[in-house]
Amino acid sequence: MVGARRFKRGLPEGYARCLANRDFRRLQPGLLISFLGDGMSFVGIAWLAVKLAAPDDRSFVVGLAVAAYSLPAALGSLTLGRWLSGSNAKTLILVNAVLRGAVFTVIPVLFWTGLLDVALYVSLLAFSSLLHAWGIAGRHTFVAETLAPEDRLAGHSLVGSQEQLSFIAGPPLAGLVSAAFGPAAVLAGDAVSYLYLALVTARVRGDGTVGRRPAVPLRSTARTLLRHPGLMGLLALTFVFYLLYGPIEVAVPVFVADRMGGDPTVLGWIWGAFGVGAVIGALITGSVRRLPLWPTALTIVAGWGLAVLPFAQFGTLAAGMAGFGLGGLIYAPYGPVSITLLQQKAPLDEMVSLSAFRSAILVIATPLGAAVGGLLVSGFGAGDTIRLSGLTTVGLAVLAAVLILLVRLNRQRGNPPVQPVAHREPADHA
Repeated sequence: MVGARRFKRGLPEGYARCLANRDFRRLQPGLLISFLGDGMSFVGIAWLAVKLAAPDDRSFVVGLAVAAYSLPAALGSLTLGRWLSGSNAKTLILVNAVLRGAVFTVIPVLFWTGLLDVALYVSLLAFSSLLHAWGIAGRHTFVAETLAPEDRLAGHSLVGSQEQLSFIAGPPLAGLVSAAFGPAAVLAGDAVSYLYLALVTARVRGDGTVGRRPAVPLRSTARTLLRHPGLMGLLALTFVFYLLYGPIEVAVPVFVADRMGGDPTVLGWIWGAFGVGAVIGALITGSVRRLPLWPTALTIVAGWGLAVLPFAQFGTLAAGMAGFGLGGLIYAPYGPVSITLLQQKAPLDEMVSLSAFRSAILVIATPLGAAVGGLLVSGFGAGDTIRLSGLTTVGLAVLAAVLILLVRLNRQRGNPPVQPVAHREPADHA
């Protein structure tokens, strides 16, 4: 107990205040373990698809399984709002964790009993992801429910750093588990992680007020976005940013295979450097006070675009690790910053529905970008695809900055400052 108090005293002020909140503190172990399970599934889902598919169909089946694990979340966000948009954060986290945990328990059991085929596997993955956007919305809203507004950036950064950390530890752990027990055991581990999150969430009081309101229909969310150009602009910027990131996930492995000898450990070092940078970047973000959020968001977009260019130019392991390590440091704060911006601008009673809508839109962006990236790599090569992604991302930041500047200038012209009235001495009527 004394050690825990000393540990919290050694933390930056924002993080210390976050962990002083009992509900926020209680949920963190559950989030960390579930993130670790997701990091393991990053490998396990694809490898189990390889085991189920015929040799000639492996690439198709793997792509289908990976898409089924994420894309149906958008459908769930758009169709289930009538029942879920009025829920508080605890409920959203809990129902998503229970669904994921249950389905990921069923999949290994069916595989071990010889009853799992490709069609059933893909269908179960799709079913497991239906509440995923709402679970993310619950996680984001939980920060708003439990923490003061000035501590939200630190809260989002702390959660985000755990997510990034899990993608450093999760894939290697999945490789060890899969080698020893098979890929189905990896998904069983993810099931345990989600069921643990459900148990931890059930212990949280969940007495926040954000989201505990009547359900908000989708058309109301759309009207809110139209009434708040800042929210619409933020969503558009984030979607295009994640879309332009998508080709990187395709081009980097191909670049390593074609230009760097095809050694998978090289790819592991590059993405490992990204992960380490991302953890550090997320933690630093939460310790900064009074961060100018819009300028920071645009700087992150431009910085990421510049960071990936040296790897395409020099094609060495050192350039890859340095560029992607710096890129992770720059890229990771974008999530906490953009979520905090949304929560600053979103109406209180629509925070859950807007967060779920944001998650549904963004869950499409990177896979869509990866699909486009496959075409670009085929047409222009991996190196030129990385360059194109980086330069276009820098252009996006410049374009967004110009548009924001024009909007602000237009507002100033439409609302000229009030001129002060000259003070007059009263006339002497004596």
